[in-house]
Amino acid sequence: MQQDKLEIKDLINIGLFTAIFFVLITPVGIAGIVPIIMFFLPALIALIGSVPIMLLVAKTQKFGALSLCGIIVSLVLFIMGHPGFALITGIPLPILADLIMKIGKYQHWLSLSLGYIVFSFWSLGSLLPFYFTRQSYFSYLQEKRGSDYIYVLEKLFTLQTLPIIVISCAIGALLGILIAKLLFKKHFVRAGIV
Repeated sequence: MQQDKLEIKDLINIGLFTAIFFVLITPVGIAGIVPIIMFFLPALIALIGSVPIMLLVAKTQKFGALSLCGIIVSLVLFIMGHPGFALITGIPLPILADLIMKIGKYQHWLSLSLGYIVFSFWSLGSLLPFYFTRQSYFSYLQEKRGSDYIYVLEKLFTLQTLPIIVISCAIGALLGILIAKLLFKKHFVRAGIV
């Protein structure tokens, strides 16, 4: 019988796969300085980050592993200067995703897929200042990047384009899950994931 508590080996896996996830998403995040990449940043992070996250879940299959991974990444990004809004999505969504995956006992692709999509929405938190503190955030960015940069951002980040960002994030997550499933099919079968 598998224990429900996280053990030392689980914590090691959490640390390892969180580090791999962070290393993979960092170049994408840096490229996010380009406005159009910033617009699709949640989708790109969901796509690129899927493999380490799905391997983490397959290795541990315990509640808390995914939660800790997401919370650690969110806290590190916050410490590195991401807006505080990032914690609004970066803490509860990994926990919710973990709960969704737990419903399928970390073994069914439907709950894993749905959970990963929810997990992927954590990155939307970094974009929330464009909607909730728009003027002050744009003023802050204008000091750093100039008015041409702000002009492009104002056109990209509107309430009308927000659904595109959310939907593209879900699509990126789904594509990422498919890639992870194809790349590591034998590993997932060995872990009992069907």
